Amino acid sequence: MESVLRKFSRFVSIVSLSIIAAAPVSLVNTAAHAEPNSTVNAVNSPLTESEKAELIQLSNPATLHDLHDGQDRIERIARILVDRHDRRGIFAVFYRNILRDANPLLDAGDFDDPAWARRVSFAFFHSYLENLHGHLTGGAVTPSWQRYYSFAADPSRSAGRVAAAGLDAHLLIDFPQAVADTGTQLRNTRDFFAIGDSLIGTTTAITDELAAVYGAKLGDFFHLYFVGRVGDRVLGDGSTSYVMFQGVRSTSLTSGIAMQNPVTDMPAVAGMHSLYDTAETVFDGLEFTGLI
Repeated sequence: MESVLRKFSRFVSIVSLSIIAAAPVSLVNTAAHAEPNSTVNAVNSPLTESEKAELIQLSNPATLHDLHDGQDRIERIARILVDRHDRRGIFAVFYRNILRDANPLLDAGDFDDPAWARRVSFAFFHSYLENLHGHLTGGAVTPSWQRYYSFAADPSRSAGRVAAAGLDAHLLIDFPQAVADTGTQLRNTRDFFAIGDSLIGTTTAITDELAAVYGAKLGDFFHLYFVGRVGDRVLGDGSTSYVMFQGVRSTSLTSGIAMQNPVTDMPAVAGMHSLYDTAETVFDGLEFTGLI
């Protein structure tokens, strides 16, 4: 874990400098390279009353049995929202692909602590479902997820920016809480990274589907555009995406462990929210320059 975190620190410096250097060029080139997409430009069709009722039932976290049940639910949730061209389905597409790959991995149980691996994964998904249910029923929704749903309803925000808001809400806020709630300890580190390693390849299916359905420009994001080339020279060929993905997850792991200690709880939560605010600011800049 120390090696990944050390690389992640160097990686953050590369990202910051590269975004600043590339911003003027991006502003010039964005309009010239915009391409229409008939699927993306389809009119958002309002949900029917029966669809709303079904979504409320599907998203009810109180009745969630396990992640196989979760996979069945997210498949249907994504289908309803995608068919209506409803951008609230952007993160449902993420999770549909993730659970398709995660469930076989968890079923195989090739972990030091298979029960923990399943428990933390369930808690993580549960938090997404809980916020979706709150949004649909007028119930409790965390500020980070409220931001996602507000962006999804705002046609002035790019689909990529909507996706980024969901990623920040889930990875930077929900994940540390799931780590804390499940009593995760340093002994779970190897399993933690094994889960992450297995899901890195899933990003290709996610970005392809989001591009086709919503026009989200995320394919280059996962390799960080121009930063990927610079990062690979510093960190090693093909390692930029890995370090970014596992580096972000590492911060969630350390924050979640720290949240279980009364002495370090408040600083960990403050740091978690500070990182979230910083990431959201960076994504606003990437949206402004047309990169997402």
